[in-house]
Parts: sequence; C-alpha cells; structure tokens
Amino acid sequence: MSTQSHSKYYQEYAARFAAASSQSLVESFNKEVGNTGWTTMRASFIAALIDEFWSRGIDISAVNDGRSTDFNHHVRLNEHENRLILIG
Repeated sequence: MSTQSHSKYYQEYAARFAAASSQSLVESFNKEVGNTGWTTMRASFIAALIDEFWSRGIDISAVNDGRSTDFNHHVRLNEHENRLILIG
C-alpha cells in the first residue's frame, strides 16, 4: 500500500475505485493524461488509482515502473491478458 494510505483523500478515492469497474479505472487514468499539475488531492487520487489496479492484479507495467507512473499516453485494458496497453 502506498504512503498515502492514511490520508482522508486517499481513503475516499480508494473506496470509490474499489466500487468502480475496471473500465472506469482506465477512464480515470486516461483523464489524467497530460495533466502536469500536482496537489495533495491529486497525489492521493493517483496513489489510490494505482493501488486499485494492483489489487485487481492488472499489469500496469506499460505506465508504471514501480516508482513512478507515466501519464503521457492513453491506455486501454486488454481484458484477456489483464494488462494496460498504450494507445497513443
């Protein structure tokens, strides 16, 4: 679990993402593409989103190296392989 796990914002986002479909998680990720702003709320949002991908066993190695996440490209979910694929 991320270092954001005790933040109020993280907890709210984590609950929201846990109840969401995997496609909804992908849509949330894609809305962040190109966004370079950084706030505590955004950090909590991203941490909860990435943690939810991991908790579902979705391979996010196309955008995450274990230390940071790349929001330069949109992704889609390859459901057969349970992994994110870059689409642009």
